[in-house]
Amino acid sequence: MSAPLLRVEDLAVHFRASGAGSAKKLVRAVNGVTFNLQPGETLGLVGESGCGKSTLGRALLRLGQITEGRVFFDGIDVANADAAAVARLRRETAMIFQDPYNALNPRMTIGNAIAEVLRVHEKVPAGGIKTRVIELMQLVGLSPDLIDRRPAALSGGQCQRAGIARALAIDPKLIIADECVAALDVSIQAQIINLLIELKSRMNLSLIFIAHDLGVVRRLCDRVVVMYLGRIVEEGLTEDVFGNPQHPYTKALMRAIPEIDPDRGLPDDPLGGEPPSPLNLPTGCAFHPRCPAVMPVCRKDPPPATRFVNNCRVACHLYQDQSSTDQQTRETIHA
Repeated sequence: MSAPLLRVEDLAVHFRASGAGSAKKLVRAVNGVTFNLQPGETLGLVGESGCGKSTLGRALLRLGQITEGRVFFDGIDVANADAAAVARLRRETAMIFQDPYNALNPRMTIGNAIAEVLRVHEKVPAGGIKTRVIELMQLVGLSPDLIDRRPAALSGGQCQRAGIARALAIDPKLIIADECVAALDVSIQAQIINLLIELKSRMNLSLIFIAHDLGVVRRLCDRVVVMYLGRIVEEGLTEDVFGNPQHPYTKALMRAIPEIDPDRGLPDDPLGGEPPSPLNLPTGCAFHPRCPAVMPVCRKDPPPATRFVNNCRVACHLYQDQSSTDQQTRETIHA
């Protein structure tokens, strides 16, 4: 197995809360996250709003602070990178943001927005910039006729395609897509997902796809990481996690996936309540106030170290470590 492109070890992102009376409180947005990403792999990062997905994604690219832990990207120590290493990180990674309009400068034409990336990173000679811009627009399904249009004159789907073209302009090794289809109509979502699948195959991209739409994640991703209040509760190959989830939280998420079949009703035991405030986390396992399988130990002790259960890594008191798990499976899941 090849070396991972991205290696994350015990990553934590904490910051002081804002607002009157809360300045001394610490928000533990990401709290001890560990995973790897292989070259050419697509990893889905899922969980309810506020679980730390976007904060984690920004920290991986040094767009946000890192409090503790280590992040290595293709030999770059991201957490301790100097100016030269950060510059290299910017040349080899990119982010696609949720709001396709706010991600683009409203005063710049689409062509100039893409050309700006090429100029800053000196990807092509000055005389070849327009040709490359047109190539990138065509690559993401935009007509070159739109090159002089501003974002306000384009649809949301067209703006998101322009955002993807900007990300591809640096020929990145890694793209982090943060809820990049959440603001789009369903039909446009499908087009963008199909585009990402095609680009991934054509360019051997590594992709971290942050989403709460599990149907999209299942279609696009090779592996899935499930987060709850800043921690990973389950990780595994997509079909293992979707087909046989182990953690009670993951099971609840899977039951909540909408079904087209009108004869299938809503789940009999939907997940109740709301996630606790990250300013006031409960003792023990943070999920225990909502967990249908809660035990006394869950209320007093934090989840145990990751355990391998039916090909998935799970952090839950329900399971004992399966020491006989095949070593190859361990390497595949941890990769």
